[in-house]
Amino acid sequence: MSSGEASGDHYTASVAKSLRKLGYEGDIWGMGGKEPREAGIRTEWPGEDLQLFGIAEVLSSVPALFSMLNEMTDRIMQRAPQCVIIADSPDFNLRLVQRLRSKGYRGKVFYISPPTVWAWRRGRIKQIYACVDECFPLFGFEDEFLKQNGCHSYWIGHPMLEEFSEKAELIKNLPDDLANDKKIIAFMPGSRKIEIKNLLPIMENTASELMSLGWHPVFSIAPGLNELERIKIKERLEGRSFDIYTGHGRDLLAASCCSVAACGTVAVESMMLGIYMVVAYKVSRFSAFIGKHLIKTPYYSMPNILLNTELFPELMQEEATSGNMLEEVIKWIDGDDETKKNICKKMDLARNMLGKTGVYESWAKRIMEIS
Repeated sequence: MSSGEASGDHYTASVAKSLRKLGYEGDIWGMGGKEPREAGIRTEWPGEDLQLFGIAEVLSSVPALFSMLNEMTDRIMQRAPQCVIIADSPDFNLRLVQRLRSKGYRGKVFYISPPTVWAWRRGRIKQIYACVDECFPLFGFEDEFLKQNGCHSYWIGHPMLEEFSEKAELIKNLPDDLANDKKIIAFMPGSRKIEIKNLLPIMENTASELMSLGWHPVFSIAPGLNELERIKIKERLEGRSFDIYTGHGRDLLAASCCSVAACGTVAVESMMLGIYMVVAYKVSRFSAFIGKHLIKTPYYSMPNILLNTELFPELMQEEATSGNMLEEVIKWIDGDDETKKNICKKMDLARNMLGKTGVYESWAKRIMEIS
């Protein structure tokens, strides 16, 4: 198994657990972070090394990434596992399986959460077709797009459907002072080092303004971050007298009146909970320039993409300022009840597009059947 991001770690860990429940007794090993390790995956490479974001940021780490890529390829070829399961991180994982195929690997390859070829870099479809035996996309429209372009794909629903408890149950995981607070605004700067670097200072300024207005900003520190980064961010935020939460971000979301977050999986979590979110995205100018000319969708946040409308406001690049964040949060907090009701209805509509439950077990069964 190979995963290098918080979301990918979660998928591989969950599939590993499902494989064990179905009776698989073989070795499960590879690259992953904290959650895969806790799930019993024997991690020979730390997934934290792939916590990169943005084209320029990835390019700056090319020598280290290629060294790891070569080492993983050689070891997989030596041990010849019956299948390889990759999740997210396409810049690394697609290269990994391409190299394996070029060296003669004949085992099955499965791709959990394959790249968003429907949005940009459609040339990757040829790579997926050539190297991957079956994709496990997260959304129905992705499944249809992959099949229309000749790739093998399997989808019954989004795994998040089976993982979400009711709000009240999630709130129970919080300490009492947070669980009973009706003024919380959750700030979630992301799980990748580069997005935290770009967004955290902006979020801190927004949080300070909201605090002066009587609101209670609480910062979520992603559990998937490496320990040194977690400590550094914790000390920084505590130095500015902000409250922090180090548990699962969805617990904090459940208790919030709204949230401000880096663009990513958390937007779907917020939609699932019916919590309004202001979405932010900020990468290097070079990455933004390339992305502007390649991305084929008008939206970045998945709830907006599902509905083809701006359900959650998106503050991208130059628009991701503390002033704009504050304006959007206040707009929601002070908004009229009818507008809020309409937005909540749209969140319900988007949730209904996520399919059925039982996803991890169905993926594990497919892996065992096909391998």
